[in-house]
Amino acid sequence: MRAILIAITLFVISYTGVYAQQETTSFEVNGVKVIFKPTLKTMVSVRVYFRGGVTNYTAQQAGIERFALSAAITCGTKNYTPNQYRDTSDRYGISMSNAAEFDYGSIDMSCISKYFEKGWGLLSDAVKNPAFDDTEVQLLRTKIISSIEEEESAPDKRIEQLTIKNAFAGTQYAIEPDGTTQSITALTTADLKNYYAHLLNKNRMFIVIAGKLSQQQISDKVAALVADLPSAPYEPAVLTPPIFNDNRLLTEQSALATNYINGVMNAPPMSSPDYLPFRLGMDAFGGALFSELRSRLNLSYDPGAYSTNTMMPYAVMYVSTTKPKDAVDVMINLLNHIKTLKISDRGLNQIKSSYIVSNYSKLQSSTAITGNLGNAEIMGGWYYFDNAPAMLEQVTPEQVAAALKKYIVGVRWAYRGDLSLANEAAETFKIGVQ
Repeated sequence: MRAILIAITLFVISYTGVYAQQETTSFEVNGVKVIFKPTLKTMVSVRVYFRGGVTNYTAQQAGIERFALSAAITCGTKNYTPNQYRDTSDRYGISMSNAAEFDYGSIDMSCISKYFEKGWGLLSDAVKNPAFDDTEVQLLRTKIISSIEEEESAPDKRIEQLTIKNAFAGTQYAIEPDGTTQSITALTTADLKNYYAHLLNKNRMFIVIAGKLSQQQISDKVAALVADLPSAPYEPAVLTPPIFNDNRLLTEQSALATNYINGVMNAPPMSSPDYLPFRLGMDAFGGALFSELRSRLNLSYDPGAYSTNTMMPYAVMYVSTTKPKDAVDVMINLLNHIKTLKISDRGLNQIKSSYIVSNYSKLQSSTAITGNLGNAEIMGGWYYFDNAPAMLEQVTPEQVAAALKKYIVGVRWAYRGDLSLANEAAETFKIGVQ
């Protein structure tokens, strides 16, 4: 126990020692919030965020944000043809990418400090002046549809889709951010242009930067980037998470070698004092699932559990197995057990140590830093991420137990595989969490 405590203490000291010297700051430039983490790393990461995610569009437009943001960085700009843009990126090792999630979209750039000017030039032109070349848009459409079809044929992706469908039916999260074959096919180049213009609004944007730069360098660049952007009224959508207080099952027949099962439960938002205790509790539960289902009973190759960090947060436990009834019975028993189990101080310190290692000590890249700070900002404030190591130290076993008991009150199950085996386990699914 003493060794574990020393390990945690040394990490927190090293974390605060290294990063406190390079404190994260936030400031406003021409009406746009900038979050800046100075580092000594040779890599620079910049992410331009757009708030709203799936609340920005209808189910019929599913995937439009992903399509539009992808087109902005691949379908040419005012100053670069598509080939020139790609060639410049390749020549200077500049990585351009984008994301479209439930709660936000982003255009991202990373490069070594030496080529920051070139990288910023590509980023700025993509953000401000995307050309949406129609020929390139059609090529991109084909790639996106191919990607969707490939993902839908992957068992892990399909069970994830069923999980969300069962848990969030009737909410904005029922909209697939990646889109569907039908929705992507129906979107026109004009649709993408109009949608992207809607995103370019100072009041729904913010920028996160990490690298060996000065605040003055950043302020000058951001000022030029956002100078001509509109500042239109924007009110974030109010999302009310569904309460999973019953046990429901959604099934899909599929001839697979194994059966895929996910269970969704309530979870607290990042801004809640329950967030870290619950996350630690789910880590403990995930470890227990692995120990029982794989190590002891050999019922699954890689079972586990996790909690999401989204505006409508949820927790998931998952398993793939040839014996669904046996596996689900173990999952439910463990879930009910951990709700009443008080973790020892020693056990909690082990979980804390594991959590810190997996969530903080691996932050070796500037892209990881900007991704985590940006996601935390979407959830309520970038400082939640920066403050988490210190807050983690204060979590008690009683808080972990209380958080699990508070949020785990029902399970929405998703099953893909042999339906005859699902029927055999039907009563077990109904029992669920107590």
